[in-house]
Amino acid sequence: MKQQSRYARWWPAREGRRRGQALQGRCVAPAVSRLWVISSLLWLTGCATMFAPPPSAEQIDRDWQARQSRLQDLDTWELKGRLAMRADDDGWHASLRWQRQQDRHVIDLSGPLGKGHVRLNQDASGARLRDNEQQTYYASTARQLLYETTGWDLPLDDLNYWVLGLPAPDSPNRWELDDGGRLKTLQQGGWEVRFLAYGRHGNYDLPSKVFIQRDPAGAADSTQTLEVRLAIAQWTVSVP
Repeated sequence: MKQQSRYARWWPAREGRRRGQALQGRCVAPAVSRLWVISSLLWLTGCATMFAPPPSAEQIDRDWQARQSRLQDLDTWELKGRLAMRADDDGWHASLRWQRQQDRHVIDLSGPLGKGHVRLNQDASGARLRDNEQQTYYASTARQLLYETTGWDLPLDDLNYWVLGLPAPDSPNRWELDDGGRLKTLQQGGWEVRFLAYGRHGNYDLPSKVFIQRDPAGAADSTQTLEVRLAIAQWTVSVP
């Protein structure tokens, strides 16, 4: 029997390793190439987004007009959040639940406002407030009633529109829009409203953080409300 030399035994093994490495190289190369192409595409997409031109003034105005048209028909909704109010010498905060069904409003305030839980109702017949002692008070408007019973002046009639990101109708106003055609700032009724954040709720972009401030010169005395902060945690809207 012919004895195989150690070189003969070593050569096929070495050759096999070379072929395996070559095959592995051929497999890795396309993968690296594909990875490079994907990375390049992602980089180009990011650059395109980063350097996208801002919308034109005409586009922003069109978006705003369309937004107003859609939101003006939204008359059934519910929001939950936190409300804070401040005057020169006092302040309070409360949990807020506001339900609207067309012309009927139910506002629940719970927290340290001197009366515990307060429920405020307003409809076509007027406004009524019930406190935590089950005492009921009446007035022609919710704003008047809240002021008479708590001493705090909150522009509820206008706030009914502001919480949607709209100016109140039939009242002079000035506004500034963001790039999405949404209210960024609003001056109306002696108040300045800043819309600090929006959130997507169903088919609508609705405010989630609102800061409202009145010029102290417009307040009759130091007990009148000067600042209102509203943080909305939850929206429920009726889809038309």
